[in-house]
Amino acid sequence: MGITERRQSEIENLKKKIIDAASEILSKDGFEKLSIRKIADKIEYSPGIIYHYFKDKNELLYCVVEENYDALIKALSKIPVDNEHPEKTIINGMKTYIEFMLKNPESFKAIMMNNIESIESKVNMLEKNISKKRTSMKNLTELIEIGIKKGFFKTDDAELTAQIIWTSTYGLLSRLILEKNVTKEQKEKLINHNFEVLINGILTRK
Repeated sequence: MGITERRQSEIENLKKKIIDAASEILSKDGFEKLSIRKIADKIEYSPGIIYHYFKDKNELLYCVVEENYDALIKALSKIPVDNEHPEKTIINGMKTYIEFMLKNPESFKAIMMNNIESIESKVNMLEKNISKKRTSMKNLTELIEIGIKKGFFKTDDAELTAQIIWTSTYGLLSRLILEKNVTKEQKEKLINHNFEVLINGILTRK
């Protein structure tokens, strides 16, 4: 590895260290208490070093969200598509989404349950034609389109249906995170019944 490549590797490692520290503080203390000074203290660098690579905490938050989103898409991409039973692929994908978010509930609360303008382009899901902008919604919409073409689903708006499935699941996930006293058995029942209700609502076959 040459000097230039080594220098670039050092820069990327430092930026990753900064993002990881921001993610940890965000999960523990929330967005309001995230600051460049706190991050600097955590990684034992001066704030000036962080400002050299990131404009402010909003840009850092965007990077944290982007990193988490990329990890989620990677996890979802491992799920095989069942063209004859697209509903099964949808359920597996949405359950993967729930499991992914439940692994770091505090981060979910800090990022997804606050109206933070700087990350709207990464987390908003309800605007028309969102499936053209967001990979996760694109994949879900395409699965529904498969079901429509094969006559499995009784809906004529794949994207709108995808948005409702995501929104309903997001609502359940939010409550699972907020309500600390729900047992593991009850969580599983709620998750399974969520998809039973949602999918049966669009299936032409039982």
